[in-house]
Amino acid sequence: MDKLSAILSLLSINGLGSHRILKLHQQFPDIQEIFSTSLKRLMEVPGIDIKLAKRIKNNVDQEFVTRQLNLLKNSPFKITTIFDDDYPDRLKNIYDPPVVLFRHGEFLPQDEDAIAIVGTRNPDHYGKEVATLLVSQLVEQNITIVSGFARGIDTIAHKTAIEKGGRTIAVLGNGIDRIYPPENRLLREKIIAQGVYCSEFPFGTKPDAVNFPRRNRIISGLSLGTVVVSAGEKSGALLTAYYALDQNREVFAVPGRITDEKSVGTNRLIQKGAKLVSSVDDILDEIDANRRFPRQPRQIEIVFKFEDEEEKVIYESLSSDPIHIDDLAHLLNKNTYSILATLLSLELKGAVRQLAGKMFIKAG
Repeated sequence: MDKLSAILSLLSINGLGSHRILKLHQQFPDIQEIFSTSLKRLMEVPGIDIKLAKRIKNNVDQEFVTRQLNLLKNSPFKITTIFDDDYPDRLKNIYDPPVVLFRHGEFLPQDEDAIAIVGTRNPDHYGKEVATLLVSQLVEQNITIVSGFARGIDTIAHKTAIEKGGRTIAVLGNGIDRIYPPENRLLREKIIAQGVYCSEFPFGTKPDAVNFPRRNRIISGLSLGTVVVSAGEKSGALLTAYYALDQNREVFAVPGRITDEKSVGTNRLIQKGAKLVSSVDDILDEIDANRRFPRQPRQIEIVFKFEDEEEKVIYESLSSDPIHIDDLAHLLNKNTYSILATLLSLELKGAVRQLAGKMFIKAG
């Protein structure tokens, strides 16, 4: 029995699960040894009682193992185990990481800098617009977009990442040999070319409702943080946010109208301490310290208009180096008080930043 066959054999045993398999591996680094050891030694592993020990010895579903290996052999799919070098580091460090990931596509080192974008399956125009904007700007910063391949916000997140030339990871609540929802068939092919299409569920697993909550811990586990764009009171996207919180990852929420049912969940997350997202910088500022690769400089578009020639002259006299108001007045051959009102007007427009001690710089 090789290592992969041994892992699949353990996964075939009812009631064992990823967490107990990892406990077993701690005691038996050579995972194949598990099947030849005694019941007594198995029961020394935390979480393994006599019933589970007997199942390990006697209840391996060999038909399941053979079927999975045959499907793997005759398909473009691959399996990455938690013991492999290409298994994502961030996911490995959650409480209950999946022992295997069935995948189509390759995980890359840059995928460690990832953000999960999740939300309702029925977004309104506001939700669609915000999801598209945030994903576009995150991709500019070489952030990989993770989502759940569902209808609505998930689909928008994947599609936008692809359209902007970025990478995206789809985490499924079914086997990767199945396509759900079916209308995303073409999207799957694009994801494979620019990211990873993956699942912890074996080949042939149907998209049953019970699978999706478990799937959500992987979405958050792959990511530096989770952004909930639009979510009702009982949205599954909220569960992804709760998993992120439990995994000590950042949680972000886009605020919505208090009269909008699709914003009840996001607004409540903000009440409970999630970071309010009003721009992509609210996300980038929080994750910068934990990024594997540094932020790319971004050209800031000036979105204000000068009221008069004086505003333009004062703005163009500033730079990223702080200058005291008295020195600026001397440079412009003007009275200090005469330019103060103009500086404050520019500051309100977001064109100028005032630092301590009456020092001024261009914003951005």
